[in-house]
Amino acid sequence: MPLETFLPPPHLATIHILLSKDWNGVNNGVFFIRVHQWSVNLLIAAAAYPHLKPDVELFWYDQSAMSSLFKENKQFTQSVVYCPLRWFNAYMRAPNGVDPNPDSPAHLQVQPGDLLVHFPGTPAAKLNDTMEPYLTIAEAHRTEWEVPVEKTGYIEETQLFWKNTTR
Repeated sequence: MPLETFLPPPHLATIHILLSKDWNGVNNGVFFIRVHQWSVNLLIAAAAYPHLKPDVELFWYDQSAMSSLFKENKQFTQSVVYCPLRWFNAYMRAPNGVDPNPDSPAHLQVQPGDLLVHFPGTPAAKLNDTMEPYLTIAEAHRTEWEVPVEKTGYIEETQLFWKNTTR
């Protein structure tokens, strides 16, 4: 999957970060960020946030700091676009990596041809067991999962998304 598939077209040059959201709000497990002074300022502000505002409770440390900055500072808000979660933060399926996960909405779960599968909140002690079915699929190069980008629908989906995104 070429990463360029997800990037905004050149006329949207003021977009500096692509994020996704889930039922908890901002999901910054995986995101795209432009090499730009704006990005440096955002990352510095996010890292400094808990020190500058120690009374603000940050449930997910970096994620909550970023989310707060976007709510509080128009300078940052204007350059953020929230993309569909599945583009680059698709959630895992059932423990076998193949069947749908009944605890997660299907449209957020990894599908054949997707860029990656995201394992949010997985404790380090369980990460190997959680990832094992996905590694098995990847290492087997199963044709039903290795779908060419042209057959995934992403080209059309991203073009439509950016066509409907204005700045």
